[in-house]
Amino acid sequence: MASLLKFLRLCFICFLVLIPLSTAQARPVSREIASVYYSPQDISPFYTPGHALAETVLNFLGLTVTHFDISQGLPQFDDPHEFRGILVWMEIDRLPDPEGFLKWLDAQMDAGTKVAILGDWSFLLDMQGKNVSVPLVNRVLNRLGGQYDGDWEQFTFDYSINHLDPDMTGYESEIVKPFPPFYGVTKAESGSTPFVVATPPQSDSNFLLGAFGPSGGFVQDGYAVRTGRNEHDRKWILNPFKFFSRVFQLEDFPKLDTTTLMGRRIYYSHIDGDGWRNISEIRGDNDQPLLDTEVVYRDLIKPYPDLPVSVAPIAADLDPAWYGTKRTQDIARKLFALPQVEAASHTYTHPFQWSYYKNYSAKREERDFGAKTTNISGRVLELLGVAKDVDASDTGLQKSYDLPRAYIKRPFDLHQEIVDAANYISTFCPPGKKVELLQWSGDTSPFEAAIAMADSIGLPNINGGDSRWDPDYPSLAWVAPVGMRVGKHIQIYASNSNENTYTHLWSDRYFGFRYLANTIENTESPIRLRPFNIYYHMYSGEKVASRNAVLSNLELARKSTIIPVAASRYARIGKGFFTAEIEKTQDGNWQIRNRGEAGTVRFDNDKHLTVDFDNSYGVIGQIHYQGSLYVALDEAIDEPVISVKTSTAETQYPVARQPYIISSRWRAWDLQNSDGTLHMKIQGFGKGEMQWRTAPQATYKLTVPARNDQPEWSQTVTADAKGILNYVVPVDAIPGAELTLEPVTD
Repeated sequence: MASLLKFLRLCFICFLVLIPLSTAQARPVSREIASVYYSPQDISPFYTPGHALAETVLNFLGLTVTHFDISQGLPQFDDPHEFRGILVWMEIDRLPDPEGFLKWLDAQMDAGTKVAILGDWSFLLDMQGKNVSVPLVNRVLNRLGGQYDGDWEQFTFDYSINHLDPDMTGYESEIVKPFPPFYGVTKAESGSTPFVVATPPQSDSNFLLGAFGPSGGFVQDGYAVRTGRNEHDRKWILNPFKFFSRVFQLEDFPKLDTTTLMGRRIYYSHIDGDGWRNISEIRGDNDQPLLDTEVVYRDLIKPYPDLPVSVAPIAADLDPAWYGTKRTQDIARKLFALPQVEAASHTYTHPFQWSYYKNYSAKREERDFGAKTTNISGRVLELLGVAKDVDASDTGLQKSYDLPRAYIKRPFDLHQEIVDAANYISTFCPPGKKVELLQWSGDTSPFEAAIAMADSIGLPNINGGDSRWDPDYPSLAWVAPVGMRVGKHIQIYASNSNENTYTHLWSDRYFGFRYLANTIENTESPIRLRPFNIYYHMYSGEKVASRNAVLSNLELARKSTIIPVAASRYARIGKGFFTAEIEKTQDGNWQIRNRGEAGTVRFDNDKHLTVDFDNSYGVIGQIHYQGSLYVALDEAIDEPVISVKTSTAETQYPVARQPYIISSRWRAWDLQNSDGTLHMKIQGFGKGEMQWRTAPQATYKLTVPARNDQPEWSQTVTADAKGILNYVVPVDAIPGAELTLEPVTD
């Protein structure tokens, strides 16, 4: 007996030892790209093509990006598998140590990292103009499909362009004459798949303008993006989705998606508090003067209980120790009392230029600006800090700002801007509400410590990006990424631009914001790139034209198939996109970890793919849209597992062991199956439109239990012959509720 116990004890110890070993061997599939650039002036990666052009596409493909300025040294990766790929997109024609850079790239490819090269080939010259040896260049380029001959083809007027893969080019623009000059590159002997080439007259030889090789691919400068005659005219020649998908091997890769929830396009809206104290041109009853904020409350928020909005005052506009009054406080209380309004903060003193406060000197600010303040209740151009004739050369300010912040009454205090502002604004909320979001002010370019302070109190952040896609900004190239890593922290961008860019910084075309509809449409089709976001300022309540522009966007939202959520939820979804890890299990399934509130995973390019619900965990729905499969995750499950399979059924939605969601206007989570009866939590805005897949002709009794402010609701519904169950729950679900689907049998 003793020997048996000893044996069992030994087996138990081995079990405990082996489980951590097997867990340690599992590795998340890398979804991170290292984007390298060179900036001797310490320019923010915000201005680099790796961020401004490529990152939006990489985000859509499920990838996150970390930017490295190699003027600070070449990146040293602790784990050779940490990065899925490296993006090289330079805007400089030489480097201090191009040989070291090429050897570093070669070593990364040796470790299995894929590489994409676009833009200037700065690795050909050092700062003294000395050429790098051609064999060293080709050590890298051969692995990307090219063989460099050392020549520069400057005169291209008599060349012809041949598209060997027409789907890879001509995405928004064709290659037009005069053709940009290019380097003499032919096919590498080690393996090359060119997709666009230039051919000299009366010749059978080809120069490669874009190609793939065993370790990645390249596109020569001028052949990925065409720049036109004005600053807004830039368009993709390259199909960046297909190019990056092939280079970084993403065809079968599951993508975290920030545009969709419960099978529907996400909708959110947020308002910055600029103009809170302005007097509107729109009058009230009996010709009574109104604040811009009062107009927004009356005309743009209160009539739309089905569309949530986050309202972010500047704390100094409420605080009587600064510029607050009883009237500005009263309208804050009225706004926050509305169920569809989420309280947010637009800081305390509204910094315009955040970089001014990164290494703050109170003495310098006092010397240069004293106790000046912009007149927020006056012209909004002044509110924005737009200078007309300002010499800011020795103040540390960019020329676009008169002042570093709207209110300079006391020394700058980062804790006050982030923490105190949120706490103070929360005092105007009814019980149960508090500030849930920080909306960046000014240039919306916070430094790392500012984001870190918001993170320290669990306050999500948003703003920046200014996405547009319309006749004035006619390209995907003007759609911003989900956000950007700032040091070890993450800034989440607003999904669309606000009315400033439509009204020439609030100087004319006050109707301009109605053209947001173009961006809404272009970022939905042919592929869904961004949520439906209406983002504006309180001063849109100042003029009839600007108010009506917002109204037109709100009415468009009402006509659209959306899932409305608070802006803070979208910000948390965006952050979850950055933090999520995807692990491929031994049986070929996908486990999602550290996803925060990201609730959707997308599989592209397979209309016959479907969820295998029998082998999935924490999956509550699926929908096919635009050739992709969108998988809805249960937010109550921390580490869901997705199993997919190829469907042989004629229907897109095969029946599963229990009903699943196809589309819902409300969030549903924490699904529990008790002997065939489904219990779940629900929350949402407007009517609860839901579509499920059940057994054909199945009948269910729907029940929402009573609560203090509303009675029990119940209804019996039956699925159609294809098993599609449609219903609408007409209760108030803004505070949340519970829903039961109980099978009804004869």
